[in-house]
Amino acid sequence: MKASYKWLKEFTDFLLSPKELAHALTMAGFEVEGMEDIEGDTLLDINVTPNRPDCLCIKGIAREISAILEVPFKAITIDVRKQEGRGPEIEIKDSPLCKRYASRTISGVKPAPSPAWLIKRLESHGFRASYNIVDVTNYVLLEMGQPLHAFDLDKLAGQKIVVKTAGSEKTFRTLDDEDRKLGKDMLLIWDAKKPVALAGVMGGQNTEVSLSTVNVLIESAYFHPASIRRTSKTLNITSESSYRFERGVDIDNVAKALDRAAQMIAEIAGGRVSNLTDIYPEPYELKKIIVRTEKINSLLGIEIKESSIQKILNSLGFETKREGEGFIVTPPSFRPDIQRDMDIIEELARLYGYDKIPATLPCIKVQPAPVNKRQDLIRTTKNAMIRSGFSEVINYSFFKPDTLDKLNLPPDDKRRNLVFIKNPLRKEESAMRTSLIPALLNNVSLNLNHGEKDISFFEVSRVFLPSDLKLPDEIIQMAAISNNNKSAMLWESKHDGFYDLKGALENLFRDLKIKQYYLIQDTSSIEPYLHPGKSCSIIVNGEKIGSLGTIHPHVSESFDIKGSITILEIYDLEKLLEHVSSGTTFVSLPKFPYVERDVAIIVSNEVLVEQVNREILSVDSDLIEAVTLFDIYTGKPIPQDKKSLAFSIRYRAADRTLTDAEVDSLHSNIVERLKNTLNAELRG
Repeated sequence: MKASYKWLKEFTDFLLSPKELAHALTMAGFEVEGMEDIEGDTLLDINVTPNRPDCLCIKGIAREISAILEVPFKAITIDVRKQEGRGPEIEIKDSPLCKRYASRTISGVKPAPSPAWLIKRLESHGFRASYNIVDVTNYVLLEMGQPLHAFDLDKLAGQKIVVKTAGSEKTFRTLDDEDRKLGKDMLLIWDAKKPVALAGVMGGQNTEVSLSTVNVLIESAYFHPASIRRTSKTLNITSESSYRFERGVDIDNVAKALDRAAQMIAEIAGGRVSNLTDIYPEPYELKKIIVRTEKINSLLGIEIKESSIQKILNSLGFETKREGEGFIVTPPSFRPDIQRDMDIIEELARLYGYDKIPATLPCIKVQPAPVNKRQDLIRTTKNAMIRSGFSEVINYSFFKPDTLDKLNLPPDDKRRNLVFIKNPLRKEESAMRTSLIPALLNNVSLNLNHGEKDISFFEVSRVFLPSDLKLPDEIIQMAAISNNNKSAMLWESKHDGFYDLKGALENLFRDLKIKQYYLIQDTSSIEPYLHPGKSCSIIVNGEKIGSLGTIHPHVSESFDIKGSITILEIYDLEKLLEHVSSGTTFVSLPKFPYVERDVAIIVSNEVLVEQVNREILSVDSDLIEAVTLFDIYTGKPIPQDKKSLAFSIRYRAADRTLTDAEVDSLHSNIVERLKNTLNAELRG
């Protein structure tokens, strides 16, 4: 937030120099990041924290200065004269998203360039000057923190303003001449026929004020911060208005800012001002907070007199009333961040002065060390792999650079950017490893050459990738490798080691309580050392975290390995922490029986089982309890390019026994969804 030193002095008389004022503001929690001299004035660049939207204006900063320096605050004198008639009818259809909407019309205005003083003040604060009407709305935004918008009244159909969401409206052209794609929940301002503005974000080109404008309507409103934030982020539009609405404006300042703008427009651009139209269905209720003097002094470690407490709070605009051993404090409407007594104590410390609070050593209680989530993740991973029949190996953290050539890695692969050792013990170990795979393949080759065929290894360790910093990035990876030794089995096995490692991965994710994962075959992102037709990517919550597949024959040959070798790789084990459930939720056993229905469908060979599973579970119903694949069939009479998948679907309601009619209806919906989305055919 940029604030003019001279503009601040219009609100409060202080004697500090710009440098002294910057220090005072910084010590009170408003860090001044820079100062700039502009034509006899000083512009202060103030860092306003997100919880203080009231200070995103000159008035708000001046109010803080008044409290910090204990000097009087001069309120703005607003006198809207020559009020006559009323503006258009206003209807708020989505009141949770717009809690207040006020307007005034000004008839007979004369748009023209603004006075020099107004242009200078706007441009010094980073605003581009336009016509006097628009410039006034920007001036009031800077001065009072309330975003305003001016419409060309004659371009509003039906002399009506409606506040509602976009609904079925698809696009809207904004002032920057861009066609914006609308979401149905985006809040818009409409006239009787069409949308005319993105509420709180940007106006529309169809009602833009121009030099030919004669009559204007000035809008001032309070929009729900979350609604404006969603619209702004979705459309990638950031404006001075949206920046303030997203953080929350003062709802009791809506009409005052509107009156200030109407007064200035009438003075600068002429015109006759209408009476106020103000739709405010649920007035803001001030919050009352009880704070005890004993708690204040206990937390701050000092003794502040009750008279000083009252004086500080009153200077901030808080109402105080003595009650028992403390106060009942009522924060003003422009301080919605004050929610509890701790917030009030923080304000007291800030205004009393952090530098006046003596430094004391805290009482230190000895407690057990907290659980290290990273170590716990590594421990869980190792235990899960061991229970799946894998043996842990520990290899050296350095390797021979040309080992990567055996993996078919392309020249631009980031794993070829090696960190070399200045004084290696051997030339074969002159670089820090960037992958766990080469060492594991060497482990397998060594064991096979010594006659050991039943091989299942895993390693959890670091790889080293260059970074912009002095030290390389150390990333913890997990890799597992398995040799499918069919000769040692007592029964005939038709599958290769892929499914054994897939089972180990499922066991790991079960232990980590990761449920939202699936495997997808995408030849464009398959690792070059894996067989393109027998490998897949591991996706967790939409993010690729690893790969699983059979080693490429050329890679096997380069490592002198014979047989079917399968590899599982997790690229960054610590990233799994983002997807691990923080706890376990226990639910009671079902009281009502379930109903099972089977469905067998014929789909293209390109369709994955996971896709079918997701489509079934995405049906909007809480009656689907589980989906289980129990059969995959290819061959006659199924066409060559297709396969048959059979699923068992379990239905259950938590509060009643399901009827056949309910289940049949839902089951039919699922079948229709599979037909429509996956082009599936119901198998007879």
